Amino acid sequence: MNRFEALRAQWEALTDREKRLVRILGAVGAASVIMLPVYLLSSAIGELEEQNEQIASVLSDIDRAEDRLAQREAERNAAEARYAQRAPELGTFLEGRSSAREMQIASVTNQPEVQEGRFRKRHVRASFPGTTLRQAVRLMTDLESAPYPIAIERVHIDHFQEGDHYNLELGVITFDRSGGDRDAGAGGGDRPTAVRPVGPGGAVRAGPPSPP
Repeated sequence: MNRFEALRAQWEALTDREKRLVRILGAVGAASVIMLPVYLLSSAIGELEEQNEQIASVLSDIDRAEDRLAQREAERNAAEARYAQRAPELGTFLEGRSSAREMQIASVTNQPEVQEGRFRKRHVRASFPGTTLRQAVRLMTDLESAPYPIAIERVHIDHFQEGDHYNLELGVITFDRSGGDRDAGAGGGDRPTAVRPVGPGGAVRAGPPSPP
């Protein structure tokens, strides 16, 4: 008796319930054989899609990083260009700007110069009595938009008179490069301590870029 006939005899010897169970097991096995490759393929596709999403996210991060680096480079170049122009004597500069705004300047006090790394910081304080708010704002705008590394370090306003009349006090700073740095540009050496320009109430105000 060959193997096929032996299997047939064993099949015939099974009860109907046993034959039904064997058929179910066979169907399950066949389904497993068919579905396993499909599952493995779907899983592989899912992993590839996840990897593609991760790659796309990394590329997007790189693009954003390149934009930030380009922006920082542009800011650094702007700082280099701004610090290439030494600010004039601050008291004289303030007098000229306030005169253009028809403002009276009562006093200008020069603070001691301070050497900070490769830079020397100059600092003055000036008072402007009886100025209007519009004049004060325009003067501060003139200082912030000047082509020199000038920042408003302090703003103090008193309102002792009625109407649009204020006593304004400004603290203005600038950084000067040493002679070697002006010739060689940004090189080695320590950076000066960062100065955070402040406005009324201690609020941080925009100033010149930090010395490069």
